[in-house]
Amino acid sequence: MILTTIITVGDLRSVNVANATARANRAQTKTPAAPGERDACALLTKQDAAAALAEAVTGPQSSSGRSSITPGTTASSCEYSGSGLHKINLNLMRLSPGTAAVYRTLCAQKGKEGLSGLGDVACWYSDKHEELQVLKGLTFFSIELRKSGDPTEAIKGAAKRVFDQLR
Repeated sequence: MILTTIITVGDLRSVNVANATARANRAQTKTPAAPGERDACALLTKQDAAAALAEAVTGPQSSSGRSSITPGTTASSCEYSGSGLHKINLNLMRLSPGTAAVYRTLCAQKGKEGLSGLGDVACWYSDKHEELQVLKGLTFFSIELRKSGDPTEAIKGAAKRVFDQLR
C-alpha cells in the first residue's frame, strides 16, 4: 500500500495524507510503521477518540506508508467511527524541510483562533473547525472530527493529546 502526498500552493487540504487513499484502504489490516516513523493510532487512542466524539467508537482503521511523489515524506492515518456519520481521523506525516516550509506559508493564511500552544504552526482548515492542522518541527498532523454540534473544543482536546506525545 502506498500513500501519496501532493502539495499544491493555495490548497492546504492537499497537505493532508491522501484521505481518499486512506479511506479506500480501510479494509486492509494495519501496516506496521517503519523504524523512525510514528504510528497515528499510537498517538490517538480509542479512549481519546471516544472522548472527542462523546460516544463509544469502533476501530481503529489505520494505514501507513511513504510518499512516492514527495521524497522523504512518511505518512500514517488512524480513524475511529462513532454512531452514524460521526468519526475522528488523525493523519500524521513526517515532512521534508521543503514541504514543511510550504505548509508554514499556507497555514499563515488560515484562521488560528484558540490554537496558541499547539505546535510551531497550527491553523483551522476552515471556519467550521472540523479540521485542525498542526506542524511541530517536521511532524505534521491533521485531525478531522465529524459529530453533532460544535466540534471546536473536542478537536482541540484531541489535538493537544496528540501534540503532547510528540514532545
